[in-house]
Amino acid sequence: MRNMKPYDQKEPFEVYKDAVERKTNGAEKRELQSIVRQMVDCYSNYDRHFLQNDLEYMPHARVGADHKDALLGLYGSKLKLVKDFRKRYFEINPQTYNNLCPYCVINSSNTTEHILPKDSYPEFAVDVKNLIPGCSECNSAKGEDVLDEHGKKLVINYYTDLLPDEQFLEVAITLNGASLNFKYYLDNPGNRIAPDLYALIERHFEKLHLLTRYKDKAIQEFAEIRNTYLAEQFADEASYDAFAAKQICKCNLDAVEYGRNHWKVVLIKSCAESYVFKQYILT
Repeated sequence: MRNMKPYDQKEPFEVYKDAVERKTNGAEKRELQSIVRQMVDCYSNYDRHFLQNDLEYMPHARVGADHKDALLGLYGSKLKLVKDFRKRYFEINPQTYNNLCPYCVINSSNTTEHILPKDSYPEFAVDVKNLIPGCSECNSAKGEDVLDEHGKKLVINYYTDLLPDEQFLEVAITLNGASLNFKYYLDNPGNRIAPDLYALIERHFEKLHLLTRYKDKAIQEFAEIRNTYLAEQFADEASYDAFAAKQICKCNLDAVEYGRNHWKVVLIKSCAESYVFKQYILT
């Protein structure tokens, strides 16, 4: 998991105005042109909350409710605005995350997610700072909720929530008969991650069912990891230890590109450090 950079080619309100100008429905176009002043205020308000990293407390604008259909009509996955946004987003963000959902880092980003849901906040349906490529599985799990029952943000904003350079995702490896089990879990030893940020990470993982989804991926990927070790045909324990140390070194390099909490980086590193995995391979 890594932070992402927001769209940077044009100011968000300029992108909005371009979208209005491209409207071919005359009645809708006139309706949208009639609310320019209100929309300037909306976009300015969004930028202010974006900088303060408290978008979840954005008030609903009256203009969004009164002109919802016209505002939602500006958005569409095949429209030029969305295509241009996605193209630039993937240009300025790490290529290791090209077309990858930042919420789960498992699936391809087959949708364009709204940080503030467009049905609840139609005034920001085409605000490029409110858009981020994601996957349909995370989109469905995220739903329309922005806050939990305690008024806390539910999921990470990859533009504004500064992710820690600390490992908080772990995987426990245990032996069950002739098979290995994998259990992902979150940990914050020594409270190195600020309590509020760590609590947000916990809510994010729970909301998107990530620990279960990562376990399923680990089961799928395990054969490849196991065979990487078996192909070495270790002569003794020392040769195993030397190879495992190289795997840990590779994970540290991969963490620079993927982040320390990428589910596969954590899995490979945990296998290399695990006594249970070591005995499994050697026997």
